[in-house]
Amino acid sequence: MQKDSAALAVALKGNEATPPATSPPAAKDKSVWFVSCGQQVASCASFADAAKEAAGALGWDFHLADGNLNQANGYSTAIRTALAAKPDAIITDAFSCSIVQPELERAKQQGVPVLGLETLDCSDTGSGPSLFTVPMIYSETYPDNKSWWTGWGEWSAKYLAADSGGTAKVVTNMGQGDPQFDLLNNGFKSELAKCSGCSIVADVPWTVSDLAPNGPWVTALRNALIKYPEAGYVWWPFDSNGVDSGGAKAILQAGHKAKVVSGIGTGPGLDLVRSGQVHAEGVARSSDWLSWGAMDQLNRHFNGQPSVPQGVGFVSIDKDHNLSPTSGDAYKTAVPFKELYKKAWGVD
Repeated sequence: MQKDSAALAVALKGNEATPPATSPPAAKDKSVWFVSCGQQVASCASFADAAKEAAGALGWDFHLADGNLNQANGYSTAIRTALAAKPDAIITDAFSCSIVQPELERAKQQGVPVLGLETLDCSDTGSGPSLFTVPMIYSETYPDNKSWWTGWGEWSAKYLAADSGGTAKVVTNMGQGDPQFDLLNNGFKSELAKCSGCSIVADVPWTVSDLAPNGPWVTALRNALIKYPEAGYVWWPFDSNGVDSGGAKAILQAGHKAKVVSGIGTGPGLDLVRSGQVHAEGVARSSDWLSWGAMDQLNRHFNGQPSVPQGVGFVSIDKDHNLSPTSGDAYKTAVPFKELYKKAWGVD
């Protein structure tokens, strides 16, 4: 298999820019609630930890409400808890507006600003009006949540095509039950279709409830590996598929020789790259930078200014590129975003 060295170099370089150079000064006496997608998984907890640090730099009170990966009522309960505290703003993380539309309508009625981080607005999915008061502009390349989720899938497919030299035969694992998964899936499929020698040989779909350790998704994945031994790659979009649900262990036990390509760049996910159980993170991004960028957008809103591009982007990671040698380390961008934000905010 001959890799496409030029395309692979682009994926490994990434498309990160830099945070905004200027900002209004830190607003005073603000209370922000962060609604986490689920603190039991590293990808959600890392956002909350970084948001707390950024809030501290701004001198704001920070509070956490845990959605517990519960689409049925966990997210809605968390938002109601936040609203009861009469916050100055709420950030929701990685679950779509349509899942909690009544609660976000209540926030709008109460005049509580809401920012959706890696989260689709109700207007993005046609389920209702726009309920996010503060836009999250990731970068000039990804100006909104729709383009961000689509870009996630596109970047993953570009990596697979480049790493395989345009010959990837892939068992995909596409999420269902959340509109943001649809955008990611469509971005992946449309980009992979540009690779004439690449194909999806099977898909093993899942919903959040299927991702219990050794649950229905892992069983279905094992069956797919037996049925499609010709697959050269297994792709899933999130580290939680491999780590928390046991996908990487299942492939190891099956003895399948496919290269596993994951996504996000969490510490536990990158440990699988370090150990060789996962070939690469096709797409990763700095969750810390995202949370600091969200806080910058809120500060602009509090100061009566519009949202601006935050410079966040995607990058691919393999054992030889962008990977910290230290076990447990998540992806760390080389961009000194914390120092740049603090300088722009005028804080120590």
